[in-house]
Amino acid sequence: MRTDALGFPIQVGTFSASAPATVSLSVSSNNVQLVPGKLYRIWASVDCSIAFGSGSVVATTSSHPISAKIPELHITDNTNFYLAGIVSTGTGTLFASLYDV
Repeated sequence: MRTDALGFPIQVGTFSASAPATVSLSVSSNNVQLVPGKLYRIWASVDCSIAFGSGSVVATTSSHPISAKIPELHITDNTNFYLAGIVSTGTGTLFASLYDV
């Protein structure tokens, strides 16, 4: 891993030229298909819960919580490459940007 002048690690990679996959967040679970075996940056405009799974994956408010505007990295596998999201109240957007390393 690369490091800066102070020895701190620097994440290396670039975002893919393709637009991010988005999930419209509401009190109903919605999902989107991603590419298997790829690294994604997951970012939500509001606090929400997410789940990865097959094409029928459904997120519930007790699924994995993520905080608004704090990105997370996730690598999809060959089985669980659908991303579902839900919010307990209101609406928002969940972004999944492909990250090429």
